Amino acid sequence: MSVAKRAKAIGLAAALSIFGLQMSAADAAPINEVDYFSLTVGQTIDFESITGGDLPGTNYDEVLNFGGVLIGERFAGQTLSFSGNSDVLSGTPTGPLSLVAGEPNQNLTITQSTSEGIFSNVVAGLGPVGFPAFNAVGEGAVAILFDNDQSQFGFQSVGGDLGSATFEFFRRDGSLIDTLTPTSLTTDFFGFAREDGINDIAGISIWNTDLAGIGFDNIIFDIPGNDFPGDDTPGDQPGDDPVATPVSEPATLGLLAIGLIGVRLASRRRRSS
Repeated sequence: MSVAKRAKAIGLAAALSIFGLQMSAADAAPINEVDYFSLTVGQTIDFESITGGDLPGTNYDEVLNFGGVLIGERFAGQTLSFSGNSDVLSGTPTGPLSLVAGEPNQNLTITQSTSEGIFSNVVAGLGPVGFPAFNAVGEGAVAILFDNDQSQFGFQSVGGDLGSATFEFFRRDGSLIDTLTPTSLTTDFFGFAREDGINDIAGISIWNTDLAGIGFDNIIFDIPGNDFPGDDTPGDQPGDDPVATPVSEPATLGLLAIGLIGVRLASRRRRSS
């Protein structure tokens, strides 16, 4: 090989090596916690299109469809276990990501928060104690599957008693992007952004060990779903109504709809003891 060809080959190899390192760095880029109100909002899920109810809410035993966003208990391939009254997830999701609902009365509830006379629906996972027990609301795992890959994600947490949660961010093939563990949970806003703006967040699983449990409202992300309600882009599907059939809570529990849901969740053990 001539000197010129050898130099060219060495240069090409070096370029490929550098490119490979850059690709690896991009693939390994973490998720950063950012200001919720700084996020680019392409779609918002506020749960107002689905039937809710006073604490403990309205029970849903199926995966819910919110127009390009599916919400269930966990992803297929993950293993569910328990720590006290809380769900814990482990294992690697099976690719491509798909959602699994929890056991009957241990999947999801839609309950209402009340602030200054304004009612707002909130989604919460149901722990192993099961609906309609107070100690189940907010203790269950929640998994979110996006129609399109995202680079940003945010939500309002409702409730919380200064405990912690685990957030796992997954690609479409089930591979893990990053794990974050926010602490000191209260009613607050949280935002997350992919480093370098990479669009590969296909799903997020969340579970917590907070003594009061947490609910979720005002979920935002940057790339709308293909069947985002109101999106008339040619080729897209119209928004779907939630697919679950609600099971109403006992009438006697309707008397508990007073004050913020955060206060209700945080104090439910004191009321039930």
